Amino acid sequence: MSKQHYNAEVQVRTPSGELATIYADSIGPAGMSAAQVRARAEKAALAEVPGGRIEGSRVSTDGRRF
Repeated sequence: MSKQHYNAEVQVRTPSGELATIYADSIGPAGMSAAQVRARAEKAALAEVPGGRIEGSRVSTDGRRF
């Protein structure tokens, strides 16, 4: 099965009220939907900021498969 690069930028509101940007770039199966990539990225971001709240996110791919 081929794989693909995915890029994600997630904005998380910290428990203290600050806004943090987490970059959760990853490699996964080729052809993942934006919703799948976003779910993975937001999960990773919340692991980085325990107690945080997702404010927004943006995902993309460069389209390269390997």
